Amino acid sequence: MVSPVGLQLYTLRDQLAEDFGGTLEAVAKLGIRDVELAGIYGGMDAAALKAFLSERGLRAVSAHIGGEALTADAPGQIAFLKALGIKHAVYPWFKAEGEQAWVELAEQLERWAQQFAAEGLTFSYHNHDHELSGQAGGQPILDMLLTRAPSLSLELDTAWVYAGGHDPVAYLERYASRTPLVHLKDLRREGDGWRTVELGSGDVPLEAILGAIPSGANVFYEQDQANGLTSVRESLAYLAGL
Repeated sequence: MVSPVGLQLYTLRDQLAEDFGGTLEAVAKLGIRDVELAGIYGGMDAAALKAFLSERGLRAVSAHIGGEALTADAPGQIAFLKALGIKHAVYPWFKAEGEQAWVELAEQLERWAQQFAAEGLTFSYHNHDHELSGQAGGQPILDMLLTRAPSLSLELDTAWVYAGGHDPVAYLERYASRTPLVHLKDLRREGDGWRTVELGSGDVPLEAILGAIPSGANVFYEQDQANGLTSVRESLAYLAGL
């Protein structure tokens, strides 16, 4: 069992947009200590946000930063993360048609990874299912990205690996040395797609995944389609039961 499991704040994006402070107060009361930021900062600068989190016993370990923000001002993003005391930056999403777009992304990810490493930060890629079900260069897109961007780290979303038709345990083992961050979520089939659900109520082999998480990795529960804090409580209860 990995402990503690933190929270990806994208899970509560609607609640944070409505009441940033109150939502984080509630998160802290649930016993969560580590959080991963997802672009909502409550209108605070880095110093104010760091103090706000610290006063509530919370610590921002990592942050998702979109491609537009990185392209516009990567040095500014680095400075913001360093002021918060964050060591891990994550590129959260990309989807394209055609192999060339993915090759060009790999080249850009490598440049960013080197830029962040020079400032003492890791730069990771967060996958979805299409990087596992899709191919580039005769291998899954995710593997191609990691091959072509050797400085890039990985935030392995284990549920999307599963949805993409691969074994998340095998990926955790294959890239253990490059995986400082792991997303723990559960999925259930709905028609032709998948729906994220509370931990333990879907199809993802969570116990096997927990047993394979690399030593020292930071683990975050995330639920893309959540029922607010109710879903967080139910998922934490599942983890406690293990």
